Amino acid sequence: MTKQNTRFILFSLAIAGFFGGAALISQPTPIVLAETPDMQEKEKTDSIENLVTATLANGCFWCTEAVFRELKGVHSAISGYSGGRSKDPTYKEVSTGLTGHAEVIQVKYDPQEISFEELLEVFWKTHDPTTLNQQGADVGTQYRSAVFYHNDEQRRLAEEYKQKLDDSGAFSNPIVTEITKFDSFYPAEDYHQDYFALNHREPYCRRVIQPKLKKFRNVFHDKLKTRKEIAAMEETEAEAKNPDEVDWKNVNWKAKLTREQYHVTTEAGTERPFKNEYWDNKKPGLYKCVRCGLPLYSSETKYESGTGWPSFFKPIDVKNVTEHSDRSFFSVRTEIRCARCDAHLGHVFDDGPQPTGLRYCMNSAALNFQKAEKPAQEKEPAETP
Repeated sequence: MTKQNTRFILFSLAIAGFFGGAALISQPTPIVLAETPDMQEKEKTDSIENLVTATLANGCFWCTEAVFRELKGVHSAISGYSGGRSKDPTYKEVSTGLTGHAEVIQVKYDPQEISFEELLEVFWKTHDPTTLNQQGADVGTQYRSAVFYHNDEQRRLAEEYKQKLDDSGAFSNPIVTEITKFDSFYPAEDYHQDYFALNHREPYCRRVIQPKLKKFRNVFHDKLKTRKEIAAMEETEAEAKNPDEVDWKNVNWKAKLTREQYHVTTEAGTERPFKNEYWDNKKPGLYKCVRCGLPLYSSETKYESGTGWPSFFKPIDVKNVTEHSDRSFFSVRTEIRCARCDAHLGHVFDDGPQPTGLRYCMNSAALNFQKAEKPAQEKEPAETP
């Protein structure tokens, strides 16, 4: 049996670890998929790198995007909507369950690094495909399990894989995953993209996504990108986005931010001193706006002010922040906001250290800290004979 004629994908380990109620497979179950000449052909995509497209629905796209973006060979994972009747639907419309759309991720991947079969393995092992229109506490047709195939080969592979899983008894109940021809894909609103990466402190991320990611990483550790590869992908994605095209005034910040982040950045609130995340952070790196990601301050200008809030003697670029007169609390202060999205950050005072004499007193809840990469260790010189 050669690699060219037969491909083995082991659907094993603890499936029940990803969701409750599913049977635990005690022994590895081989899923055998016969290859055909068509599998060697590359799909036509709009990618100059000949990337292949897969569109999958397996619950809340905040979770599925976080999972698939870590796989080797995956160049992008975009959250969006597919399978419905409405054109250009909004999240609010899809959430009613009346549009027919499902929350999906559209994956662009390199078939030389990861196959469609391997994506299916991850797909079926990271959600419960036996619950109709439901994943955990998320209920509705928008949370249904589905594979939207882009060609006959994807359809064949998905149908064969589904049948073999049912025949093997991998799950205690029949698989209800819908296998449907792909029609259209509508990217979700900007604040849904990279949700976990940008909002890992949000309660839903800590309670739901982080535990799922931990189990996924344990099972698929040999298929994961390195941290450097993930950082490179994030940098590429960030460069591809044009922040000038985002209507920052109409972003649903309440849906994107934690309660404290929303209170601070949108309602000009103030967090408690000495009880916030970055007041005593001494690690090297950048502090970015928690809402739009604009770089604001560097650890090189951070200092201990004794106030209990993160303090800096200057921003990375004065053009990245704006000043506004604040006459609240029976005094006149200078408020600092993000120049891009107008998020309230804190205030600036004239009691700081040199060379500026200023103290930019910021709220941790208004910032995201990006730790600086450790410099590569210098190699010891080789011994000369």
